[in-house]
Amino acid sequence: MRSSTRRPGRPSLLTPERIESIVKATAVGVATSLAAEGAGVSRATLARWMARGRDAAQAREDGEPANASDDVYVELYRRVNSARAQMAARALARVLQAGAGSLVLEERVRTYNDPVTGQDVEERQTRYLRPDWRAAAWWLAHVFPEHYGPNAQSWEQVLDAYDAEQAAMEQTAGPDDPHLAELTERLAVTLAAQVGQRDDQAEVH
Repeated sequence: MRSSTRRPGRPSLLTPERIESIVKATAVGVATSLAAEGAGVSRATLARWMARGRDAAQAREDGEPANASDDVYVELYRRVNSARAQMAARALARVLQAGAGSLVLEERVRTYNDPVTGQDVEERQTRYLRPDWRAAAWWLAHVFPEHYGPNAQSWEQVLDAYDAEQAAMEQTAGPDDPHLAELTERLAVTLAAQVGQRDDQAEVH
């Protein structure tokens, strides 16, 4: 079981009010250091609280008995992570909306009386942000960096790296290497099948 780093008898500074302050700041995208300052503690203190909550939460998931003194830290850790995830989802949605041109800039509602029908008509006018490919490019580069990031490799580069890796394996593999033996066996089966096909074709002709 993971041991607690809290000093015996020392009152915790992590009060329900501080938890609420940190979670609310995180939910709107405030940086961790600023969220800590807003709650009246140092960044190091908040990091220590979060680390204790993470370790205790992981221990509980692993089936270890829960320590009641860790409850407040587990609550902080889980709520902050949840707030960060929700904030990231909202921010990502806006990025994708900007890329698609579906981000609403302005919305107006106008009500007038139709002279033909004599009824009141409500007309809604919506102005959207123009599509911006850079928003979509940013999303691709950060979500799929191996394909669209600054260090992304072309398909040919990936194949060259694979060939180099296979060549290195062949040089280091000994005669008793199990992978080499398996490869040799598969190659023999493939060659035998090809020879059999040629013999069948020869009999047909």
